[in-house]
Amino acid sequence: MKLVNMKKNGRCVLGVLTPRGIADMSELSGEGFPRTMGEALSMGREAAVAALEEPLSRAERFLPGEEAEYAPAVDDPEKILCVGKNYAAHAAEIPELFKASGAAPEIFAKFRNTLAPHNGQVRLNPRSKKHDYEAEIAVIIGRRACGVTAEEAMDYVFGYTLANDISARDLQKAASQWTPGKTCDTFCPLGPRIVTAGELAHDAIRLTGYKNGQLRQSGCSGDMIFSIPYIVSFLSGCCTLEPGDVILTGTPAGVIFGRPEGEQDWLKAGDTLEVRADGIGALFVTVTE
Repeated sequence: MKLVNMKKNGRCVLGVLTPRGIADMSELSGEGFPRTMGEALSMGREAAVAALEEPLSRAERFLPGEEAEYAPAVDDPEKILCVGKNYAAHAAEIPELFKASGAAPEIFAKFRNTLAPHNGQVRLNPRSKKHDYEAEIAVIIGRRACGVTAEEAMDYVFGYTLANDISARDLQKAASQWTPGKTCDTFCPLGPRIVTAGELAHDAIRLTGYKNGQLRQSGCSGDMIFSIPYIVSFLSGCCTLEPGDVILTGTPAGVIFGRPEGEQDWLKAGDTLEVRADGIGALFVTVTE
């Protein structure tokens, strides 16, 4: 099932993408089914899908996807956890940022202020002159997970969406901690929808990233150094994961920072960025001052 978090009269409501368009679940009568993304996530993947099937069959009005006002796929996560150095080619293209042994995932965090929606804007931080993109697959947690094994991990995954881990490289490199370059406002576009985990194979999601329509990044979740089940297990051993938590799983090679110095075309106002993945869709944003 493909779930959409969208704005309606100033609040977030749950939509379900169908071949006929988006069904607005807030318009349907009845009890026992989610009307917001938060309610769906708190129910868990299997229960939410089952609860939506009957009311969805009664839907009569469908909103064209291009007419929807999107919210971030998850608008109020408790945690946004991110994995760096998770594609070997990306680690190789910017070795000065990746000096760890690689024995464990490189973990950092973003905060809710970084969230931005599909068709939204990424605002440049005035303290930085080196803004970069990072196309990523994002995992959405659907059950409380504490100390789960890699074999159990997929039972705790609600689904997948797309993210762009916008990075201010000069702020990121200013000290050993990456937080200043990763947590600026709007630095985590997330969307356009959440595809429930049963619809996609976690190790076969094809991912591409574009700047101004030009292909810059290409990879597959099967290329990850640390697999999605391993990441979920590892993080659940560090902190309890809650429904709605977001995990960015790393980016393939092709970032601006990895290009030769004379070809580093840092992001500027007016640039467009797109992240695509088969089965999930395309996340589009515009860069602004």
